[in-house]
Amino acid sequence: MPPILANYYLTYKCNSRCVYCDIPINPNNVKVKEVSPQIIIENLHALKRLGVKVVDFTGGEPLVYKDLPQVLKAAKDMGFYTSLANTGTLYPYKAKALAGLVDDLKFSLSTTDNEEYKTERGIDGYNKVIESLKLAKSLGESPSIIATATPKSLPGMEKVIKLAYDLGVIVLLGPVFDYCGNDVLNEEHLHELKRLMKYENVCLNEAFLEFFKDGGNQIAKPRCRAISSTIVISPDDYMLLPCYHMYDEKLKIKHDNGISNLDELWLSIPVQEKRKKEGSWSFCQGCTIWCYFETSFLWPMDRYFWLNASSKAVWFKEKLRQKLIRKPATLI
Repeated sequence: MPPILANYYLTYKCNSRCVYCDIPINPNNVKVKEVSPQIIIENLHALKRLGVKVVDFTGGEPLVYKDLPQVLKAAKDMGFYTSLANTGTLYPYKAKALAGLVDDLKFSLSTTDNEEYKTERGIDGYNKVIESLKLAKSLGESPSIIATATPKSLPGMEKVIKLAYDLGVIVLLGPVFDYCGNDVLNEEHLHELKRLMKYENVCLNEAFLEFFKDGGNQIAKPRCRAISSTIVISPDDYMLLPCYHMYDEKLKIKHDNGISNLDELWLSIPVQEKRKKEGSWSFCQGCTIWCYFETSFLWPMDRYFWLNASSKAVWFKEKLRQKLIRKPATLI
């Protein structure tokens, strides 16, 4: 079974300095240089050959990458489902060039208070995010808000949800990663997340909540399928193993006469041998870094599989509702 998702890091640069993310300031990332769009497009062809269906263009702030529209158009022309998460602070400058090229357009916002936004993000960008959401809607896009739930942001999350209703968008509620020293959610916080899930325009994957309660990934019986389900590519053209957040190996992607060997690299014996060990390294114990588990739960058919499938069905339903009609904010 080939991987279904590619997490493509276009850049590690970002104009924000979010308190729960170290990507733009990590010493290993600061000097990393981006490659040309042609190199990325060659890799996209390799991903297509391999059978990947979804490409999540990420960063850093992916809108910093100046050739983003060209890359997205190539991905759409190849038939990929495209996903793009961004801060919303640069979107107005590229909105028209990106129109129609992103299937899953997401803006990051976790508070409705301008001062709290400055504290959390390190910049004065709240009003620009609101502008971006309205602009995306006016261009016929179906944007979502990614709201990162932290112990500090959770008390104000209901206001974010109601703001989203007013704007006619979905809230993708995601618990903060247990990464780079973040304060993680406790049982009381998880109970609050369950309550917030009752809002019609809120999507939160219940498989994660159960997985979190169960203590995350267990190396004695790994549930992580990071290598099997997801290919991670760095801005400087490396495959990262086993994932971005915990990679301990970088494999250089080679290009010959306009052809990338990314597909051959993933199928190579060294990668497949490492794949057999996914989720079993010491740093995998207790891991709950969600961006790899949503695809990890696609198999086998255990309770995480069914909870994941049910949550994705809710997401599809809410995306359809977003396109059809907007209702007042109510609990169901």
